[in-house]
Amino acid sequence: MSTIENERLGQIEQHLRLIKEREIERDKVLSNIQNALIGSDFNGHKGVVSSLKEIDNRVEDLEEFKGEVNIYVRQAKFVIGAMVVILLGIFAKLFNLK
Repeated sequence: MSTIENERLGQIEQHLRLIKEREIERDKVLSNIQNALIGSDFNGHKGVVSSLKEIDNRVEDLEEFKGEVNIYVRQAKFVIGAMVVILLGIFAKLFNLK
């Protein structure tokens, strides 16, 4: 082999080493992203995706609770209104009797 071929072969080997190093770095980054999104054995597979599912379930529960509370508030308004009307009627009757 001539020196030109040796130099060219060295350049190709260096290029392949750099490509392999970049690939290893990308694999590490992708692994970190995967661990963040879906979790790993170390964090009990609780990543962002499972956290979002839990938050979504909590929001649904809160929306259901809000609907129930709205029903109770309407009923309480009706009862309080009825009590006020009854009290006004009692006061009116008491003042009319005297």
